[in-house]
Amino acid sequence: MATIDNEEAMFETLDPVPSEIATAISDGLNAFNESAEIRREAFAVVWRENGGLIAGITASVSFSVLFIGNLWVAKSLRLGGIGTKLMAAAEKEGRRRAAVAACVDTLSTQAPDFYLKLGYVEFGRISGHAGGRPVDRIWFRKEFSAVA
Repeated sequence: MATIDNEEAMFETLDPVPSEIATAISDGLNAFNESAEIRREAFAVVWRENGGLIAGITASVSFSVLFIGNLWVAKSLRLGGIGTKLMAAAEKEGRRRAAVAACVDTLSTQAPDFYLKLGYVEFGRISGHAGGRPVDRIWFRKEFSAVA
C-alpha cells in the first residue's frame, strides 16, 4: 500500500481535465470493477438523417440496471417525439442486456417532466445554484415489468 508523506507535493488540481487523465482514471476504475466481476456494458443509440447525427443517447448496463447517460436531440427537432423513441430503444436494449430497472438524472431546468411522462419515479434530489438561480439535480428510476 502506498503512503502519502507530503500531500501538497502529491495532489494536483487540473482544470480543464485533460482527456488522457479522464481516460486513465476511467480505465483504472473499469479494470478494478472487471477484476471484481462488476461489468459495465456501454452502448449508444443514435438517430441519423441524411447521414448526419441529429439525436442520440448514451447508456450502460451494470448491476442489472440501465443507466442513461446523455440524451440529446437537435434543437430544431425537439418536442417531436424523437427523445421518447430514443428512450424506448435504450430501454429495449437495456432489457436485452438483462436490466431489470433504469436510472437517469436531469436538472430541474432540463427535462424532469419528460421522464415522469415515461413512467420514471423520482428517488433523489439535491439543490444547488447555477447562474445565480436555484437548480435541482433530480434522480429518477423505472422498474421494468417482466413482460416488455
